[in-house]
Amino acid sequence: MMDPRADQTPALETSAVLIRGAIGGIVAGVVFLIAEMIGSVLLGGELLAPFKGFASIPLGQMPPTIELGTALPVGFVTHFALSILYGVIAVAIVSLVPALRSSAMTLIVATTIFGTLLWIINFLILPDVIGRPWFKEEPMVAQFIYHAFFYGTPLGIYLAMRMGLART
Repeated sequence: MMDPRADQTPALETSAVLIRGAIGGIVAGVVFLIAEMIGSVLLGGELLAPFKGFASIPLGQMPPTIELGTALPVGFVTHFALSILYGVIAVAIVSLVPALRSSAMTLIVATTIFGTLLWIINFLILPDVIGRPWFKEEPMVAQFIYHAFFYGTPLGIYLAMRMGLART
């Protein structure tokens, strides 16, 4: 049932969007990173391989060619910078669309869809645009799951808890 207060809830101030988005992005980014690392091992790769993938974005090199000593700091910064950016974007959208704040379930479904859109953009559109074709070679089902359910869903859970939404 839709919370009647949702339509009356004002949009968040810019500072609140930035703070909640940054913290939510970090929280979701940690969950996502752990899932990527576990998934990498389960799919026969290296535990720290996700850092090479993250580092390949700014470095423009195929992940296997990046030394771990470079991949760890560059990948860490890249991953969390993007996680924060995406968190801020999600919170801005939630702030501007009152219906998304109508219940915890609505918010979590919306952020899970947001995670799915990130997957579509990051793996189906941007690789060609930014010249990183190796992202299209990643296991797509795994990447969909990581983005939707290990980034989007935790982001929504964090925001629902932070906003004090009822469990409906």
